[in-house]
Amino acid sequence: DSKLQMLLATIGDKIENPVNPGNRKILLFTAFSDTAEYLYEHVSAFAKEKYGLHTALVTGSVDGRSTVPKFKADLNNVLTCFSPIAKDKAALMPEGPDIDLLIATDCISEGQNLQDCDCLINYDIHWNPVRLVQRFGRIDRIGSRNEQIQLINFWPDMQLDDYINLKARVETRMKALV
Repeated sequence: DSKLQMLLATIGDKIENPVNPGNRKILLFTAFSDTAEYLYEHVSAFAKEKYGLHTALVTGSVDGRSTVPKFKADLNNVLTCFSPIAKDKAALMPEGPDIDLLIATDCISEGQNLQDCDCLINYDIHWNPVRLVQRFGRIDRIGSRNEQIQLINFWPDMQLDDYINLKARVETRMKALV
């Protein structure tokens, strides 16, 4: 899977060359729970083995999962451990683990403050650019301590892109929203 290999290389580059010093947090969105499960299987093993980082998975269709042993990976616990400053982890669960990679579907795209993270990756592109803006809005928040934030989009391959012209349509709609 060349797209997965490119994702792993992107994650490795972000961890080795952080956007903001010391910040290794990545929020990885996908539209489909099956894809999220696939990514969790491969990304969590890579991140744990190569960098010693914990990964969590949150979708609307299954209970959350994480690489942290004996950790109840429900939505609130995962988000608190992923964004400890914004979610006041010190007061809520001071013994909770650090989660640096979060793989999620759009079940967390609205109403969550995850601005401890400085890198968001869209593994697949939703046809509605508002959804992409909402995803990015989880980390692009007032009160963020990050000097910079990064948005990375994985586009469909050129043959598919030629067929549905997704990239051009989404980019045009995003420009209209700004």
